[in-house]
Amino acid sequence: MNVQQKLAEVNARAVALHKADPQTMTAFRGVMTAANRAGRLGAATKELVAVAVAIGRGCEDCILFHTSAAKQHGASRDELVEVLAVAIEMSGGPGTVYAGKALAAFDAL
Repeated sequence: MNVQQKLAEVNARAVALHKADPQTMTAFRGVMTAANRAGRLGAATKELVAVAVAIGRGCEDCILFHTSAAKQHGASRDELVEVLAVAIEMSGGPGTVYAGKALAAFDAL
């Protein structure tokens, strides 16, 4: 399965969860919207922060989702690599595994 197919699965699971519990998912979407509102940080920077947090939490679907969003918002590969270094610093060995997954996803998107 390629990265685009995996991303489609992530999105399909979110849609299914929304159908199962629209109240919670609508509230969560509100949090996402508020966190990503226009401000001093651009959308690409906010998504790169989300990638770093996802790496620290070991959330593969989150890594894929936010890496894709960062790239869509104009984040460069070099910017991602800098963020991956910080994620590795803050999460050690497991961070290197998940950072590699984020880089592979970026390259495949």
